[in-house]
Amino acid sequence: MSENLVHTVSMGSFEMDYAQIGCGDKPLIVIPGLSIKSVMKSAASLDGPYKIFKEKYTLYFFDRKKDAKPGYSLPEMADDQVSALKVLGIEKADIYGVSQGGMIAQYMAIRHPEVVNKLVLGSSTSRAELQQLKTIRNWARLARARETTTLVNAFIDDCFSEKFAARYRRALLALYKEISDEELDRFAIFADACDYVDTYDNLGEIKSPVLVLGAGKDLVTTTEASVKLAEKLKATGVPCEFQMYEDCGHAVFDELPDYKKRIFDFLEK
Repeated sequence: MSENLVHTVSMGSFEMDYAQIGCGDKPLIVIPGLSIKSVMKSAASLDGPYKIFKEKYTLYFFDRKKDAKPGYSLPEMADDQVSALKVLGIEKADIYGVSQGGMIAQYMAIRHPEVVNKLVLGSSTSRAELQQLKTIRNWARLARARETTTLVNAFIDDCFSEKFAARYRRALLALYKEISDEELDRFAIFADACDYVDTYDNLGEIKSPVLVLGAGKDLVTTTEASVKLAEKLKATGVPCEFQMYEDCGHAVFDELPDYKKRIFDFLEK
């Protein structure tokens, strides 16, 4: 099933995988956050959570480019994402980025404003807070040390609320079985890039309406980062809506069914 949903777009110098679902006229680009295993491995599982969008939107879930090298930066990821859209003939789209995906989405909106119709940023940041540096650097360290079991458990505990992690840990552990050295190295490269997110002073250059969604128990990018992001956007005159999910962890986007409804309502305004 996943294989039938996953496609590859080639830009000549590199390739990027993406999963496509839905049949609507409006394109919605989803840029996931850091993941130890590619979202493409479980593309079939995306269908249910995004059911509300499928009639009006065609959704494109993008992986990072293949063969990424150390030092691959967030601005480069944004530029490559825009290149992929152009190859697919997508001139303008709604963009939804979570965590690191939200960082990439911000750079897209700043560097390529003509591509972005509306922007949704979930559990993201415009500058790395100390907690983010501590958490994600630890993930990168564990990946490079090949301490896979410790990494997976730390990733679960850092991303999900205690209640959710306790209930679904067995299923989450199964999702991260048989992780290869190549996947660990790739994860570490992308994790390193998060240290250097720095869009704060340029947020006023965003031309599209923005929805910022934060989590009150975010142990990764932090609650404070979401607040600062929304406040800066509003202060610079960017149309911005903000909602905080007080009792949820960083991966609130995977925990709450009504999270997608909030995004859908924003895009439909």
